[in-house]
Amino acid sequence: MFELDCKLLSVFLYIYKYKSVSLAAEYLSMSQPTVSNILNKIRQHYNDPLFLRIGNEMVPTELSKQLFPLVSEALSKVEIINNFTINFDQSTSQQKFTIAMTDVSHLVLLPKISQYLKKHASHIRLNVRGITSETSYQMANGEIDLAIGFLPNLENGFYQQKLFEQYYVVIASKNHPRLNSNNLTIEQYLSESHIDIDAGFGHYHIENELLNLELKRNILMRLPSYLGVGLVVQETDAIATVPYYLSEVLLSRGNLQIFDAPITFPTYAVKQYWHMSCHHKTSHQWLRQMCYELFSQMNDIDDSNYGIIQR
Repeated sequence: MFELDCKLLSVFLYIYKYKSVSLAAEYLSMSQPTVSNILNKIRQHYNDPLFLRIGNEMVPTELSKQLFPLVSEALSKVEIINNFTINFDQSTSQQKFTIAMTDVSHLVLLPKISQYLKKHASHIRLNVRGITSETSYQMANGEIDLAIGFLPNLENGFYQQKLFEQYYVVIASKNHPRLNSNNLTIEQYLSESHIDIDAGFGHYHIENELLNLELKRNILMRLPSYLGVGLVVQETDAIATVPYYLSEVLLSRGNLQIFDAPITFPTYAVKQYWHMSCHHKTSHQWLRQMCYELFSQMNDIDDSNYGIIQR
């Protein structure tokens, strides 16, 4: 049995990430036969196929799945050592970060990040993605540096830090023919037509709470995201239940009014999440601290502690 070095482990890592020998070879600037030969050596080392070809993909075996976070963390630490610096200079760094966030965060949080970068870190570049079922996998393999949202089902190996509490309010057009007082009753809420949002990953879903209460809304229109809800509501007599901090943005740009939700929907914590492989990177620590300082002020969160997720 021979010892595995960083070169061999990198081949394993990128075959796992790309599910392809050819794509791993391209990324590593190696020939495909060279990568295949290295993979065979690693297979011999572990006496396991590590990857099985199913269709056009190299699907990891159970041993590969267990090895991947260890290899990822080990190579990440080697990278930290190779590029070690005590300080991260935000004013000169040209680093590119990939952040996953929800559509609500695009409207509420991204402008705050952009303003900060323009003023203090103008050379930093961001690649923003939506939160999907693949986000945790992409964070583990290093494609995504940070995720911001509501992700209660992450497994071991991830850190989390609370940024702020989010809750729901109701928005309606200022010219709504029936709703023009400060209070909205449950009867009014249920009698009106609703714009519903199929919010997807990263959000708390109010429909679960309504089902528990055995309450049913009259859905006029269902949207795939929150991005267009303000425009639709201000042009109709329908109402929508939206996160409070989104309503503030919409109110400043549209002909809308806001009501307290007549149903007590649970509040939920919006957090930032990151994989253990980037926990000690100075640049990533700067990124997380920037986000914490920008967003924890939204409702006076003063606990800067974070914790690793354990299931």
